[in-house]
Amino acid sequence: MIASQKKRPAADTALITGSGSAQGANRYRGLPFAGPWGIAYQPPNASQAVIVSTNAGSTCIGTLAQDRGLKPGELMLFSAGGAEIYLKSNGEVEINGQIFKPKGES
Repeated sequence: MIASQKKRPAADTALITGSGSAQGANRYRGLPFAGPWGIAYQPPNASQAVIVSTNAGSTCIGTLAQDRGLKPGELMLFSAGGAEIYLKSNGEVEINGQIFKPKGES
């Protein structure tokens, strides 16, 4: 029972403090960022990262998302500079405010 109480959580949250570094309960340096294949990202400073321990060391598996008003089934890619690609649940694609209707719709 005592041993289970001393177990560390499966993940830690930490604030990004620079390229590949974060500060939470621990300080992380040389931190790799995991994500789906084909998507590369560098979270901005002060974003709240989720860090897990792996057999190769600590890895950031993403950051906690801010509410962007998405509906179920929607996806948004965005940058710190304001660029957005928004895949809507109604089939529309919005790129930086320009709306593209689903194929076959005018």
